[in-house]
Amino acid sequence: MTRAHHAAALHLRGRQRGFSLVELMVAITLTLIILTALSALFLNTSTTRNEFANSADQMENGRYVLDTMTRELELAGFFGPTNLSTKALASSPDVCATDPSALGFSGSPVTMPLGVQGFAPGTVAPCLSNLLASSEILVVRRVSTTPVSAAVAGTPYLQASYCASDTSQMVFGASAAQFTLRTKTCDNTVPSELRQATVRIYYLAGCDQCSGSGDGVPTLKMAELNNGAFQIQSVAVGIQDMHLIYGVDLDNNGSPDCYVADPGSNNAAQCTTVTTYDWSTPLTNWKNVTAVRIGVLARTSRTTNGWTDTRTYDLGRAQAAGPFNDSYKRHIYAQTARLINVAGNRE
Repeated sequence: MTRAHHAAALHLRGRQRGFSLVELMVAITLTLIILTALSALFLNTSTTRNEFANSADQMENGRYVLDTMTRELELAGFFGPTNLSTKALASSPDVCATDPSALGFSGSPVTMPLGVQGFAPGTVAPCLSNLLASSEILVVRRVSTTPVSAAVAGTPYLQASYCASDTSQMVFGASAAQFTLRTKTCDNTVPSELRQATVRIYYLAGCDQCSGSGDGVPTLKMAELNNGAFQIQSVAVGIQDMHLIYGVDLDNNGSPDCYVADPGSNNAAQCTTVTTYDWSTPLTNWKNVTAVRIGVLARTSRTTNGWTDTRTYDLGRAQAAGPFNDSYKRHIYAQTARLINVAGNRE
């Protein structure tokens, strides 16, 4: 081999030489640092995403409750397109009444149940399964907004008369044979419309899935009268508290003049805008409710690591709720609903 060839071989061998141990260790160290940073970034991103989802669920549930209850309250006290409800006497049925004769309707004298009625914590209501002892109860009564084509046996309906020669202004019952009232043409072959009675009760339960010992998730439930019994369904999970404040119209102009927690009590000392109002009749006070302030305390469905809820939450009671000292995040959602069918007739 010539000297030139030998030099070329040595040069080629030098070019093919690999990394040194120090270079490999530096490269591995840099790679580990990058991987650690990427892992931390991924973990932080996942935690943030989960926290956003947790908060989004809470906001969605809280706002959904307000929307649902507001729509319900706006329909409260709707007893058909006639003006019978403005002239009718008021009645206060039992919370769990199911029999048509006990739902508060009567044709002589014309009597209709309160469109809205609230009950304080501790009210005995066996029809409301898993009712929390601390829960307020809201009962909303009305009839269907759309007439039914035919009566179903056992289901209560309201029929109002539009015929001047009918002997009764209204009939309420669950038997097709009862519904003989007529339209304004007074044609015996054309009966007046039927509207199904609707009773819905909102309350807090200590569980969403309540079989066995239950899942322990505080939930807003709704019980609806259907086929002679109350059927219960969950409205929204994570609703830990609910407080309702009722706006009472003291001068019959449709606008609430004073908001109170219990219209059935004498609130003269608190409500001084209309000093001539007589608070002595609880049924009349409830009939004069034209608005309801809804306040709910919603919590997240999952706990947050490193978070302790030391806050208190003011729902309008004398004493604030909390602190809970757990790892759930909470928020108050509030809204005022107007009882259109009560207030509108007074304006």
